Amino acid sequence: MESRLLEYMLRVAELGSINKAAADLHLSQPALSRHIAALEVEMSTKLFTRTQNGVQLTDAGLLLTEKARPLLRQLSILKEQVGEVAAGQLSIGAPPSWHKVFTTPFIRTLVGQYPDIKLRINESVSHLLRDQMLSGLLDLCIMPFDASPPAGFKQTALVREPLIVLGSAAEQLSPREMTPISRLNGAKLVLPARPNALRGLVEHMLTRKGMVFRTAVEAGTLSLCMELAEQGIGLTVLPACALNNLTRQDAISWSPIRGLALTWALYENQARSHSHALREGKRLLMATLETAIESGDWYGLEAMGALSNRLP
Repeated sequence: MESRLLEYMLRVAELGSINKAAADLHLSQPALSRHIAALEVEMSTKLFTRTQNGVQLTDAGLLLTEKARPLLRQLSILKEQVGEVAAGQLSIGAPPSWHKVFTTPFIRTLVGQYPDIKLRINESVSHLLRDQMLSGLLDLCIMPFDASPPAGFKQTALVREPLIVLGSAAEQLSPREMTPISRLNGAKLVLPARPNALRGLVEHMLTRKGMVFRTAVEAGTLSLCMELAEQGIGLTVLPACALNNLTRQDAISWSPIRGLALTWALYENQARSHSHALREGKRLLMATLETAIESGDWYGLEAMGALSNRLP
């Protein structure tokens, strides 16, 4: 089966019209109709039925549409892997809290040293990064350490950092004093919705100690969590590196939480391990983290595993 026939079918399905799809694909309507007919012969079934407004997928067409998209994506990845030499594409997932301490300097270094590498960076919460990683959309991904990492991905522990509680200046939290987990007992919290890993950790700790877990707002982004906490809507819990993203220190107060820390790990797509772009991206990733650790700007950071062995 030719992949382009599947691509043609998907475009017809999206637009609901052979005429519109033909114009979009720069084909004549008869030519596209012949391609669709050829695909139906190959599949031994009708994929579309004609309606007054265009065409509609049959049940068989719906099934093929669902299965074709991931197949075409995997084919695209395979073509890139086979044809890749010194350059290529590198897709990396990173948490939003790492934006200032890691992501920006990493991008600057990689683009400067490897202008031929097509870099794609996605900053998102952990459960969304995990979905993208499992779909094969990410080559390297930074997420919380998982005791049972998914098959097909190599996991390497990178760094461990304390979790902090952050609120408005009126909360009078002090970075010089550890805050007990009991400070969160029954407090109004601003956290991401499930299945976010950090939210799950906080909820689990409070529940395990017989304390009350209560959310005031479920906020989907790091910046919104921080802004709402600054305005006194509630307390939020963040990785310590998020402090580097603050623009106004005077409007907030914060403190490390006693006994709560987060270990970050690197997940490497083993199907792409041969890639020059991935290998160089991984090397620069480790070097960027070394620089961040040595700078001392990342509160409470502790190197883990192989990374700790690289530091003096």
